[in-house]
Amino acid sequence: MSRQSATNEEDMSCVRSVPRRGVIIVLAAVLMIVMMAMLAFSIDVGYMYTMQSQLQRSVDAATLAGAGSLIDGQDAATDAVHEYLVRNPVGTQWKEYDNQPVPDSVAHFMTNYSQGLEVKYGDWDESAQDVVPTGRQPSTVGVTMRYDNMPFFFGSLLGRDTFSIEARSAASYQPRDIMVVLDLSGSMNDDSEFSAFNKLGVASVTANQLQIYQDLGSPTYGNLEFTPQWATAEGPAPQTSEQAKVSATYQYSTVVLNSTKAYERVRVRRSDGNIVTYYPSGLEASFTPGGQVREVWAYSGKNPDHSDQLHYFDFTNRNTFRDALGLDDTPYPYSGNWNGYLDFCMSSGGQNKNAGFRYKFGYQNLIVYWLDKKSLHSQMPDMWKGSAQPITAVKNSVDLFVHFIEESESDDQMGLAVYNGPDGEGILESTLTDNYGFITAQSNHRQAGHYHNYTNIAAGMKEARDELDARARPGAFKMIVLLTDGVANWHNGGVNSGAARDAVIHEAYLSADRGYVIVTISLGAGADKNLMQQVADITSGSHFNIPGGQTVEEYAEDLTEVFQKIAAHRPLRLVQ
Repeated sequence: MSRQSATNEEDMSCVRSVPRRGVIIVLAAVLMIVMMAMLAFSIDVGYMYTMQSQLQRSVDAATLAGAGSLIDGQDAATDAVHEYLVRNPVGTQWKEYDNQPVPDSVAHFMTNYSQGLEVKYGDWDESAQDVVPTGRQPSTVGVTMRYDNMPFFFGSLLGRDTFSIEARSAASYQPRDIMVVLDLSGSMNDDSEFSAFNKLGVASVTANQLQIYQDLGSPTYGNLEFTPQWATAEGPAPQTSEQAKVSATYQYSTVVLNSTKAYERVRVRRSDGNIVTYYPSGLEASFTPGGQVREVWAYSGKNPDHSDQLHYFDFTNRNTFRDALGLDDTPYPYSGNWNGYLDFCMSSGGQNKNAGFRYKFGYQNLIVYWLDKKSLHSQMPDMWKGSAQPITAVKNSVDLFVHFIEESESDDQMGLAVYNGPDGEGILESTLTDNYGFITAQSNHRQAGHYHNYTNIAAGMKEARDELDARARPGAFKMIVLLTDGVANWHNGGVNSGAARDAVIHEAYLSADRGYVIVTISLGAGADKNLMQQVADITSGSHFNIPGGQTVEEYAEDLTEVFQKIAAHRPLRLVQ
């Protein structure tokens, strides 16, 4: 090939390569524009989805806040909706609210965005999937929020400058199935007994005992007075003008004699068997022989044959006191007789003696005798009427708890279980129901030690769990409210504190396995607070401790506050 030919071929190659490089540049430029448009579109679409997600979260939060405030009324719920829409801004709204007080931010929000907000109150209609009006207090809040004119970043390039987003949500109270488990052990009246004098004060406990006496109708038995008094035995009425009328007031280690005639002599036998002889002057005399007085022989007045008249008083005989108190012709008001009460008053030990009332008799220690020794309903069927404590504070608080739930006009159901039953086990007093009046009636007609005196907490928990298993509604929030003032001590028909406590833990795990939340209340210094806290922890519940050493009024106030918290803490769920 010649040099000239080679040169021509090179020149032709150059001519062909120039237009090819230009086409690639043009194509690259066109493709870059397309890619930029796609990128801009992707950014705007992603921004739209981000704003939609933020708005949905904001509306969900506002809806839940509003539903949670419904217990305080619709105005409070509306305020909560506004506040949480502000607290959860969408897009660049945070700049509008930054470093501003919440009320100012809410005012700004309502001025600029309220046209896009709709809040509805009512009940949730599952079939219509909507909030429908109701004639009672609403249970559901529905919130719809729409923002128009949200700016695109690059939308103007495609002919659109703004977009709109909308989100809706509805939150409703979840209906509850609540089993209340009450402690009816005998210790639930301890704050009304003499043993509470040191803890609560003599004046406070005495006033409570008087209230119980009045609650029972202020009955009259013999010549008893409310405050315990010494018994005065009366000798026989004189048959002649020469005979004397003698009375003997027994004061344990002293006897006080009153006579209408002068004494010849007085002999007193004390508890060691020795007899001390006195020659008193005057018509009234007091004798303290140096030990417990057992028998008295008083010589005062003259018989028809002019011999010294003898007046004998046997204070070893229970009948002497029964006659002295006018109870010999007074029927005992319940099954049994007066002997138990007399023995309680004369006992050398126990709380009556410790209170300083040994050998004193009155309605005050009759009330304590019934509370301490005859607490079973079968023994003393009227004591549920009396304001014994702390059981009355508990019953009153249950009344208020029911009232709180009733006032909320919710779909809650309640049931009532107690421990111990007649055999020391639990007993179901009411199945789950919306007849709240029946719950309060059942609670109010029970007394401390109603069926049994010991404490079988696990048995009450089991009754509650069984009832929830059998009759709780599928969509309801299931919970148990468990109260005790003592320590679990009864299990499988006998006293066994260790086994009784283990049974409580076992019951807690059984409830937790079913998703049942247990709220526990330990009342007073004698309650097993650690056990109640453990039960609450196992079941994801809460424990409330009401400390001991308080007055009746303080107990009632604390119990009311606790039950009000439980009633107001209603579970919420997003239904839309």
